[in-house]
Formats: sequence, C-alpha cells, structure tokens
Amino acid sequence: MRWQPDSPVCAECGFDWQMTRAGDRWSASMYVWHLVDVLRIGTERLLTLAHDPARGITCWDENALAEGRRYQQLSPAVGLIVLRSAAEAWTAAAAVAPADVQVHHPQFGSLGALEIIRRNAHEVHHHLMDINRCATQG
Repeated sequence: MRWQPDSPVCAECGFDWQMTRAGDRWSASMYVWHLVDVLRIGTERLLTLAHDPARGITCWDENALAEGRRYQQLSPAVGLIVLRSAAEAWTAAAAVAPADVQVHHPQFGSLGALEIIRRNAHEVHHHLMDINRCATQG
C-alpha cells in the first residue's frame, strides 16, 4: 500500500499534493533563493522577539515572493554567496533570541524562539534535500 497524504493540501506548508507533474517545479537555484528569504525573514522574526515582540510577526507567501523577486532570473552563484551571509545572520540572531518571550503570528498563534528556530531549520533541511534532488535529476 502506498502512502497517501491526509488532505489534498499540506496544512503546514501549503504543498498541493494534487499538482500535475508539469506543475510549478522550482529549480535548484530557485530553492537557494527561497532559503535566502527563509533565513532573512527568520532573522527578522528572531530579532522581533528580542527587540519588539509586541509588534508580532506577519505571514508571507513564498510563491508570491518568488514571483516578485523573480527567482528564476537570479544568479545561482550569487544566491550561494548570499545564502552564506543570510545563514550567518540567522545563526547570530538565533543565539541571542530570548527563550522566554513569545510573539504573535496570525496563522500559528504564539511562537517563541524555539518554534521559530525549529521551523526555519526544518525549512532549510527540507529544501537542501530539494536542491540535491534537482541537481541529480538534471
């Protein structure tokens, strides 16, 4: 028996399990740029915990951002350089994010540093797998 998702769209990440094979497929370069944005936004969220938690954090649409920034036209070489600096900034923000502060997210409710760090770490881990998959599939 093959594994089947619980619903047609992942409640957590919005992945559409019913998309066609020719559907919106991201390239390795697009995933790199997405990770740049994930880490930059994650850094902003961690800094919000430290400096202005009452402000809360907002939702963002990864597909709209990809379209707006035109990921498909951005340089993969530059993306890798920028990804390193985004990871360094995120790591620094994660190291000093207060563990006892919560921030409100409109979709996920109250989030603390650990939840933000784990969500970002999962996103990076998952998309590194996607990048490797793209690289091996050509």
